[in-house]
Amino acid sequence: MNLMKKLTLKNLKLNRKRTIVTIVGIILATALLSALVTLVSSFQYSMIEYQKQKDGDFHVKFSGVKMSELSEFKNNRNIESTFETMGMGFAKLDGCKNEDKPYAYVMATDEAGFEKGCFNLIEGRMAKNEDEIVIPRHLKTNGRIDIKVGDEITLDIGKRYDSSTESVIWENIAYEHEAETLTDTVTKQYKVVGIMERPGYGMEDYSAAGYTFVTYSDELAAIDNGTKSEESEADNTLTVYSRYTQKALRNKDAVTADIIGVDEKLFEKANNSSVEMSAEESDRFLKEMENAKYDIYINRFLISYECVFPIDGTFKALFTVATVVALIIILTSVYCIKNSFNISITEKIRQYGMLASVGATRRQIKSSVKTEAAMLGVVGIPVGTMSGILASLILVKVVNALSAGWLNFALSFHTSLPALILAVILSIATIYFSATGSARRAAKVTPLEAIRNTKEIKIKSSKLKTPAIIGRIWGIGGVISYKNIKRNNKKYRTTVTSIVICSVTFIVISYFMSMAFSMVGMSYASADYNIGINMSYKKDIHIDIEKLSKLVSGIEGVDDYLVGAGYDFDVDKPEYTKEYGEYCRQLYDDSEDVSQMFLITVLDDKSYDKYASDAGIKNAAAGAILVNKGTFDVYNENSSKYVKKEMELYKYKAGDTIECGYNVYDDASSDDNAAEGDTESSTDDNNAVEGDTESGTEDNSGYVDEETINNGVRKTVDVTIVGVTDKVPTGYKGYGNTTLLFMNQKGFESLWGDGKNGNEIKPGYASYSAYVVAENADEYQDTFEKETEGNPEYSQISFYVSNLDKQMRDEKSLFTLLGVFAYGLIVVIALIGITNIINTLSTGMELRSREFATLRSIGMTDKQFAGMVRLESVFISVKALVIGVPLGILISYLLCVMMNRMDDAIIYEPPYKAIILCIVVVIMLIYVIMKLSMTKLRHNNIIETIKNENL
Repeated sequence: MNLMKKLTLKNLKLNRKRTIVTIVGIILATALLSALVTLVSSFQYSMIEYQKQKDGDFHVKFSGVKMSELSEFKNNRNIESTFETMGMGFAKLDGCKNEDKPYAYVMATDEAGFEKGCFNLIEGRMAKNEDEIVIPRHLKTNGRIDIKVGDEITLDIGKRYDSSTESVIWENIAYEHEAETLTDTVTKQYKVVGIMERPGYGMEDYSAAGYTFVTYSDELAAIDNGTKSEESEADNTLTVYSRYTQKALRNKDAVTADIIGVDEKLFEKANNSSVEMSAEESDRFLKEMENAKYDIYINRFLISYECVFPIDGTFKALFTVATVVALIIILTSVYCIKNSFNISITEKIRQYGMLASVGATRRQIKSSVKTEAAMLGVVGIPVGTMSGILASLILVKVVNALSAGWLNFALSFHTSLPALILAVILSIATIYFSATGSARRAAKVTPLEAIRNTKEIKIKSSKLKTPAIIGRIWGIGGVISYKNIKRNNKKYRTTVTSIVICSVTFIVISYFMSMAFSMVGMSYASADYNIGINMSYKKDIHIDIEKLSKLVSGIEGVDDYLVGAGYDFDVDKPEYTKEYGEYCRQLYDDSEDVSQMFLITVLDDKSYDKYASDAGIKNAAAGAILVNKGTFDVYNENSSKYVKKEMELYKYKAGDTIECGYNVYDDASSDDNAAEGDTESSTDDNNAVEGDTESGTEDNSGYVDEETINNGVRKTVDVTIVGVTDKVPTGYKGYGNTTLLFMNQKGFESLWGDGKNGNEIKPGYASYSAYVVAENADEYQDTFEKETEGNPEYSQISFYVSNLDKQMRDEKSLFTLLGVFAYGLIVVIALIGITNIINTLSTGMELRSREFATLRSIGMTDKQFAGMVRLESVFISVKALVIGVPLGILISYLLCVMMNRMDDAIIYEPPYKAIILCIVVVIMLIYVIMKLSMTKLRHNNIIETIKNENL
């Protein structure tokens, strides 16, 4: 080690505080970069695993593949791996409650299929031979057939045959009811060895006529093991699930089109949502797909999560914005390192001048600076990298520990080695260029100028004048503080810039995460209940809501519930807000305000009181609560796209009355309506059982035409508004343009009971429904059906129970996954930003300790000293926030503009919560740090502090 290196090392040891500050800055920046790449990699890997579990580990599914054609897939260089399933046929299920799903569809596969398919076991194990079978959970929750692990079942398996077309019906075609029968049946006995969750879309379409039962296939296992040739069984038909290579995924449409034998360009255009096809091209495409060699299903979400190029749709937009956010974080990290070198540059310049005065050349000084940077980097970069990885690992482990038992899958911790190497290289490059800049400055300054430090302090006479208000408020200490800021603007600017960078980063990342939540929320309708109950009833039957409420809530394990009866009313030209009125006129292509559908829902007393309390409405029993906000698809002329926009609906306020109209029919019409209502309830419920978020009768159009209004005898009733809110009770999300009003039973009956309206005839048919959040949805469903089936009290009512537990858990898991990584990233950035601010301010105060000691030595009192520091705090806070907050808003707005240019578009709303939090935290941090530093400096010995050259 030469003399300059020894001197550099000795200086680092003597100036410990300065050295620690720089190392901490490097650690923070590197930790931020490594935490970013690790969290992003973990998020991507978790989403991939989530989708594999949900739909299966494949990219494209090919149906109708002959076994003799299997080698074409096995030997295709574009296909990385495959697994196969074989359709054994359909069997009629006795006692199935779902009339649209009366079959068991028996599917056979081997070990590869069980491993890569979306067969998620709840109980038992997978089948190991052809006499064992695994059944789905929704056979019980939807079909109400209770088969347990260990039971023996006998199935008459055959082909579905449509007598009207005289053809065989494929597995995913909906049930044709009277038109179809089973032919060529073969009796087979199985032992049930496991129960699984319902397979995803790729395995069982939601309109499929059969529940998927999975058994083992010795034949497929033999082919995979190479002990049997596929050519020997040419007549058997398989479904091949293929996973493409990464190279093939970049050109997936062309690869798929080539396999199924259709035009590549046409197929690619049809699968590109940003390209519009002509009517002629659409017809050609449909004809080609009808004549395609195989039917296909594309696992688009898995392909998108694996982030191969080109990315399309929402994921392209999210990827683009995420890249911008990553660049912001990288720039923050780069500045964090640069800032660490700039904090004490003034003191270092003086040291380099002293070296030059005793004979050190410019080359030696530059070498000394770079050597110092290398020593600091050797310590800071590994520690920072490991700290970022460790922080990410702890976050994932803590979440998995806290969510065990209710999250559908465990979050995955995953690191990307190339990304980590890139982060390290970036840190090294930043340290190098920061040190080079310092070295260049040090080498240029003459020894005398460096020792006197005249280059660092520049001030013009015009800046010497201090505003009088500063002297009046803060006294002599404030005047000195103001002059010092003007005199030494470089250090002050470094501190302010550091806070600005941290503030901007926090605001932008917070906005990005809220935008991500909003986009996911638009794509996935969130169910806020796991049991939906729809009811239909015979004419002239009075249903007591409070009695139903006791039935629904009386079962053990109810966390929340709601019982309601919905009545359809129409309001002729209601008092629209300007924005919503324009929207409705455009929607219905009408130059005048149109009539609007109002759904008045009568809630049970407990649910209504809870809803009124949550909405902050008092004396709610006297009338109706109006939900006066909705989210609609609005055409944005700037982006030429439809965007989601929340708007107020009406000008009504508490105390106003609304004239609601309804029709009274004769007996025949009433019977027809009731029958239609029964059918609608049943149909909606069957759809809900299959996994829809909402169940029950709902009208999403909102529009009421004159023919409907004038049909029958029209009556009106005045409804008083007791409160306006944007909240909806459990179960009532997603009602489109239908306006929602909520009342309790007593309030609703009072509309007719006193004859004030001159009308004692109430509207006829009501749609009754209940929504329940149960601890155990399966147990609740079993108990409810036991209490209602065969019970004479409910003999005139038909109950349709929708078990949405899996859907609710899946959506909860998805939002939890997004939330963990979103807020995890925000927390990591916030902690690093706060640490950087603390580091910058406290170090600045420490490095100015000689300056403060000098001021105290010439007579500055503690009060004046405190006034000086407080004024500096005010200047730093105000200037940092005045620059940082608008800049953060501007960059977040630019992110929104970028989104509007993609396939998805949203309305920009500033991240107010993040802005307020940022302002509060910055002010508090600066005040606390300055106060603590000031207290510490007061206890320092003035003479020793002035004499001390090493800080």
